[in-house]
Amino acid sequence: MASAGRILPIVLIVLLVVGIAGGVAGSAYTSTSSFCTSCHEMSTRYVSWTRSTHNKVECMDCHSGTGLGGYIKAKIGGARQMVQHYFGEIGNIHAVVEDPVCMKCHFFSKSSTFQPDPAFGSDPLYIADALHRAHFSDPESTCTACHSGMVHGSLAGGIPMEKEACDNCHRRKKVLAEIRYDGKTWSFPAGIRP
Repeated sequence: MASAGRILPIVLIVLLVVGIAGGVAGSAYTSTSSFCTSCHEMSTRYVSWTRSTHNKVECMDCHSGTGLGGYIKAKIGGARQMVQHYFGEIGNIHAVVEDPVCMKCHFFSKSSTFQPDPAFGSDPLYIADALHRAHFSDPESTCTACHSGMVHGSLAGGIPMEKEACDNCHRRKKVLAEIRYDGKTWSFPAGIRP
């Protein structure tokens, strides 16, 4: 018969291994888009995501930030939202997607020394153009400042660019500009020709 002194360490090791395996499996499961959309608060966001150009990108790919720190921060935020959900206090859900997250997939850099690689020219994710470069020197010009409606813009699908956001920013900064986008010419602020 084994003594309690020899069994206790084995039981503790087994419990530790089971706990770690459960934590890893739980973390993986709670990182799936199907888990994120299992709460009713996310139903409209789910529909807009499925109709957007990003519908093959998992929620955590954009909403976890970058690196281990971003992942841990997202998990803590998600745990807080789950607790609020179960106590009926979720309120308005708002997430910030920072530029480095967008640039994990989009082949660009906001660095002034970045040189575009022409080999990426035919890739739809490649965004090397003068319009982006003109805005990158301004710290307020983040990817989501212009493209916040890309994924969750409307139930009909993504809104690639928010003209109102452009107009508001150009009015506030008193910057006159004319751009050609989507086959149209837009003046910002609206109605004023540069």
